[in-house]
Amino acid sequence: MFDELQLYCGDDIVLKDKIIVTQPTLNQIKEFGENDYFNSVHTLCSVGADMKWQLWDNFGIDYTKIDDYELFLRFTFNALRPYYNEDKEHTVNPVELILKDIDFSKFQVYTVTDTQQLILYNSEEDITIDRLAYSQIVDCVRKIHGLKRNNELPANERTKMDMIEDARDEAMAQKIRSQGNGISSVLRPLISSLSVYTGQCGDNKIMNMKICMFLDNIKRAYHIQDSQMLLQGAYSGFANLKGVDTSRLDWSSPLE
Repeated sequence: MFDELQLYCGDDIVLKDKIIVTQPTLNQIKEFGENDYFNSVHTLCSVGADMKWQLWDNFGIDYTKIDDYELFLRFTFNALRPYYNEDKEHTVNPVELILKDIDFSKFQVYTVTDTQQLILYNSEEDITIDRLAYSQIVDCVRKIHGLKRNNELPANERTKMDMIEDARDEAMAQKIRSQGNGISSVLRPLISSLSVYTGQCGDNKIMNMKICMFLDNIKRAYHIQDSQMLLQGAYSGFANLKGVDTSRLDWSSPLE
């Protein structure tokens, strides 16, 4: 669906007129706030399984009975509206580094008369986000960040309630951990690792990378090391490559 080379190079992806998925550099994410940025990405891409305990506790909604688009229209869309920063000095648009020139505060939910389909519409700028556009946006954002849809489903009703309870407990535990130790950085160890691996410590090349290229390069570095270790083990007689996926031996093979 998307040009993988364009995604890797950080090009803007035009999904339809006035709906453009964009990519920030690591520097832009740092300035925006790493935690806020990834919260926005995960909120936009959330499905019922990601919000199982919130849906149940706050609205009595069974997460297995709400589809992705309905969840977006009823809940996550509102969570992505601009808000004032902590100092109330200026507004922050949660999707400014993800969707070019999109401000969800200007959208309202409408029903298309002919089809009865629910859409988001910005009458000021004549922008429509329907089910197809939403799906394309989320697919593109997931592709950029190496995310996969959470397809977690329970085997039965008892398992479902256990999963809701486990998710609630984990969220509370995470909240306590963050209060005690502050918010840990996901990007910091990755940036450090790639800087040392490529010998680019101290320069700004990595910080100027777009997020897709950076995350892809991290995966590629791991893949190259895995390939080298397997081949070295085979050549030295310490490893048997029988049954090993041949793609692991080719350091240039496509990444999953």
